[in-house]
Amino acid sequence: MRVTRRSILGATALTVSMTALAACSQDPGTGGSGGASDGGGEGEQIASDQNDINTKEREEIGEGGVLRLANNAFPANWNPFHSDGNEANTSDILRTIFPLEVWWSNAAGEVSANPHYTKRIELTSEDPQVMEIELNEGMSWSDGTPIDYKSIENVFKVMDGSQEEYAIASSEGYNKVEKIEQGDSDLIAVITFKEKYADWIGLAAVMPDSLAESAEAFNTGWLEGPQVTAGPFKIGKIDSGNKTVLVEPDENWWGDKPFLSQVLFTTIEDPAATATSFQNGQLDVIETTVPATYSVVEPLIGNGAVLRQAAGPNWTHITLNGAEGRPLADQAVRQAIFRAINREDVFLSVNSTMPYPENTEPLNNHLLMTNQEGYQENSGDLGSYDPEAAKKLLEDAGYTLEGEGESLVASKDGTPIEITYVYNDGSKTNEAVVPVVQEQLKAVGITMKVQKVPPTDLFSKYVIPGEFDLTLFGWVGNPFLSSGDSIWKSEGEQNFGKIGDPDTDKLIDQAAVETDHAARLELINQIDANLWELAGTIPLWQSYDFFVQNEDLANFGAWGFELPDWTKIGYVTGSAKLEG
Repeated sequence: MRVTRRSILGATALTVSMTALAACSQDPGTGGSGGASDGGGEGEQIASDQNDINTKEREEIGEGGVLRLANNAFPANWNPFHSDGNEANTSDILRTIFPLEVWWSNAAGEVSANPHYTKRIELTSEDPQVMEIELNEGMSWSDGTPIDYKSIENVFKVMDGSQEEYAIASSEGYNKVEKIEQGDSDLIAVITFKEKYADWIGLAAVMPDSLAESAEAFNTGWLEGPQVTAGPFKIGKIDSGNKTVLVEPDENWWGDKPFLSQVLFTTIEDPAATATSFQNGQLDVIETTVPATYSVVEPLIGNGAVLRQAAGPNWTHITLNGAEGRPLADQAVRQAIFRAINREDVFLSVNSTMPYPENTEPLNNHLLMTNQEGYQENSGDLGSYDPEAAKKLLEDAGYTLEGEGESLVASKDGTPIEITYVYNDGSKTNEAVVPVVQEQLKAVGITMKVQKVPPTDLFSKYVIPGEFDLTLFGWVGNPFLSSGDSIWKSEGEQNFGKIGDPDTDKLIDQAAVETDHAARLELINQIDANLWELAGTIPLWQSYDFFVQNEDLANFGAWGFELPDWTKIGYVTGSAKLEG
């Protein structure tokens, strides 16, 4: 499975197309029960199985209307299975036109077959572990080829990592499959595993033949746009110059007809411009995660707009690049950076006026959110701000500290520690965080240079190739505990910092096949403790979903663990948005 990265109002975030997060509550949830907010902060922590999407039945929604949405990075590659296409902005668009998930997750993180595409996804044998996927009848890709067994086989054959020329997002889970065979019909796939894999259902997916036919088609065939679709909407127009994507209902869709007449996605890289567009009535929704946007749109709450919020499975962090030859290849230097950065200061630099619960604490786990079952703090001293301890770590590792205050320099063999913090231009999150981190690192003798890059290039040209020392982005979570394995394993495709060790790899493999829930959580916390010692990723805070949107918009908003159903999204009956 893959974890997706995502841009946080310019602070790019990865769509952990399956991050190591899981909602473990057994409450079935309601699909949206959070209740709209008046915008005030200092509330109670939101439960992990609660979201806020203004849930309405189909008979309560009117036909028509245009939904205008914004994102902060135009797709670099439209192939969601490719390392460059595995990004949240891209995923958000693709879900309208493509079966990105053939499984579905509700607000409680409970996963089942997605009824638009699948009849069932189930285990038919425990030993050996065998999964069967049965697709719905009568489905086809826009090029006329059927969505059948071959579409499932394409995924498992391409994503298992055996064909290195395919630049896949992640092989995790797929590399544990022994074989895939056609079942009793051409709509059934039978997947036999080499060993047990706890998050087996998250591997279910489909891929069109034309995307899988060659590495060239896979890597570059979808650079300009998706060549094949199959969803409630289809591409109306992609305008790469103006960075807009218009989708409209697909007359060949086999399921419930979508309510909206159009959905317009516009890339606006400057968060302030996004807020102004919403303020001026040019957008219907804004995801607001920083004061620069929230302060602009907050006065509209209660005046035609509403704040919807959820404590989702997403989190913000700083990734360190420990690759050989980089300044942070030395674990002691990385640990010193952990002690040198005050995470509470970093959080407040971005969120002091945001409607987070009062006394929100830093996130002290890489794999579980604060409101999830099994969460515990494993950070030890490395989670505590202590610049003197940071200096001692450097000195014990053979670094010399010379000078005082602004002139303090840490060096070894005459070479000072100089690192580069890379972020996407226009990110208000990073603009707030950079001076805080820069000053705190300087206080322990580490010089931090800053490099701003175009948002579309951040991952494809800098983070994935390893051209950075520090970078801040977010992981977007889902219900699968092992979906983030490729972030943490030594050779994982999404381990951009190249930091890991054999002991941690072994624990990750154990957790992936452990089917006893309590034992698995114990392993997860052992992994987390190791990750703190390895000092490759600094967890900062659990990123709440804050959506300010038209009050008449239904079945859309702060999702939490739930996946959107684009056949249900629309404006309530009688809304002015249905006119014209």
